[in-house]
Amino acid sequence: MVIVAITGVITAMSLGGYERLNSRAKFSSVLGNLVTSVRRTRSEAAGRGVATAFVLDTANNRWWGVEAPAGWTLTGFDPTNPGTVIVSDTFPTGTGKAVFGPPTGYGTVLPAPFAGVPVITSQTPQLPYCSFCDPGTGMGAILFQPNGAASFSGGAAFRAQAQGQQFTIQGPNDGRTVLLAVIARTGVVEVFEQ
Repeated sequence: MVIVAITGVITAMSLGGYERLNSRAKFSSVLGNLVTSVRRTRSEAAGRGVATAFVLDTANNRWWGVEAPAGWTLTGFDPTNPGTVIVSDTFPTGTGKAVFGPPTGYGTVLPAPFAGVPVITSQTPQLPYCSFCDPGTGMGAILFQPNGAASFSGGAAFRAQAQGQQFTIQGPNDGRTVLLAVIARTGVVEVFEQ
């Protein structure tokens, strides 16, 4: 009887550990896909010789990398007809999946050369955090030029002079917060994790 009880306790402990491990693995997979999508959109600008845009929809947890020829604007972007798509995806739904956020942002100043990228400790209204997204729609875009430079489109006009911009994602089960920062001058993308 004692052996059965010990076996039951060990099984319960290993299942809990497996669920946490599985949740972390799913988050890492989603994060890897998102980072690869941003970087591919950036490299396609140089490869195609035309500007590209990485469009975020934080309200619906989805994104697109699209060609952004002269005259392209975020306000003219139609998610149902996005144009020439390079990449697109959404976060998986359900419990334990990644989401844009947290609403409190990353909360820590970034190291050089990313120190000029705006990072906040709180936000009003409470929206999934993106420093260049429109607070009303949750939409924002990073425009990558063939020469490597980046610019940002959304609702954060007061931050337009920043060295770069950023957005965060969070693993709801374990509270992991990851920030993706983009430098405007070079279009360099870097990932920071808390």
